[in-house]
Amino acid sequence: MELSQITQFYHNLYLIKIVPPLTGFDNFIGVWLFKGEKNFIVDVGPAVTSLQLIQALNKLHIDHLDYILLTHIHIDHAGGIGDIAAHFPDTPVICHAKGISHLAEPSRLWEGTLKTLGKTAQKYHPFTPVPSDRFTRAEQFTSSCVTAIETLGHSPHHVSFITDDYLFAGEAGGVCLSIRAPDDYLRPASPPRFYFDVYLDSIDRLLLQNPKIIAYGHFGLAVDAQTMLKKHRKQLFVWKKVIGDIIKRSSYKNIETECIEQLLKQDNQMQGFASMSDNTKKRELGFLRNSIKGFAGFLSQ
Repeated sequence: MELSQITQFYHNLYLIKIVPPLTGFDNFIGVWLFKGEKNFIVDVGPAVTSLQLIQALNKLHIDHLDYILLTHIHIDHAGGIGDIAAHFPDTPVICHAKGISHLAEPSRLWEGTLKTLGKTAQKYHPFTPVPSDRFTRAEQFTSSCVTAIETLGHSPHHVSFITDDYLFAGEAGGVCLSIRAPDDYLRPASPPRFYFDVYLDSIDRLLLQNPKIIAYGHFGLAVDAQTMLKKHRKQLFVWKKVIGDIIKRSSYKNIETECIEQLLKQDNQMQGFASMSDNTKKRELGFLRNSIKGFAGFLSQ
């Protein structure tokens, strides 16, 4: 059964929704396709959905890509790169320099992913290696229409990309889900090890680019990129205060439940949580706990 779904936002921009075999993940992972002076995709999803992505690209009559752009090497963004790189054997893969060796020889990356995600990683399927000569370091990448910007907040190998009016932010601008207007849902993507100042600096670097439209890795698009980035920047300080206050009055261990309860009350950007389906809430609670652990680790230093 074909699970992918294609949404055309503008004449040159498409979102390909891909669905892994995980409950609650049916509106969470997307691959962006840009068709213009250069054709490229941003991220590839996990290996388990590679066939979905290839089928969607075939439906859009894409038989050549100029670039495959990876925002970072986490499995839900780059797990299928072995399959997609093989399908487009002449297309360079643009990736942060720190991520290239892990994708060329992914055994340690897979072991770490299994340790962190467990059964979820198994559902995503393992990485397959990509020859190192297929990669171009994002720091050395030059293009007439795409600019790579190092945005290390979410991970130490994170890159965002700008072309025309579009900012492909990966998770540098957080996770933004359109639930039911006006109650959308925005949260930090701050897994351990998390460095608050680096995350903040990444947002500031994106704001300096004055992007107009932000395309999120999770999930969808917002037409006022400046406003969304500023909202997320402000949100980081709300989280820092809420989690910091709880740490001060509680023992450090097992604070996630209280933090979630207080963040849902005090963070206006998370109002959309109440409108989520039960399965989506369950997914998000897992990610919220991990993001809170990242903040708590930073604040406890």
